[in-house]
Amino acid sequence: MPKRILIVDDEEMIADMMEQTLLEEGYSARKTTQSLRFFDEVRDFRPDLVLLDLMMPYLDGSDELQLLALQPDTRDIPIIMITADTTAKGREAEYQAMGVRTVVIKPVDLTELLQLIRATIGAPQ
Repeated sequence: MPKRILIVDDEEMIADMMEQTLLEEGYSARKTTQSLRFFDEVRDFRPDLVLLDLMMPYLDGSDELQLLALQPDTRDIPIIMITADTTAKGREAEYQAMGVRTVVIKPVDLTELLQLIRATIGAPQ
């Protein structure tokens, strides 16, 4: 069974691009562009990894990280944070304390992202 990756990004085009790339690589991928659906998607899809946009309407990435950390069955899901906020790299240690494995600055280099995914959860199968 392919490893599952949940993409959470309010920019539809970016979410679509990441989803298509992951599917082509052999991962099982699902996306949501609505931060309020985030936790439901995590519970339903049971991802092995979450690609999480930091800046989203309603619930931002920090809020979503706190939701994951509160639940025993979700607190250990690895997170790769994706953001257009160029200052986020300077706060990477803070985010890592909240469960983030690494921070990727947009625009996303898909080759680099795939390498980070493989380093975090391994090959698709």
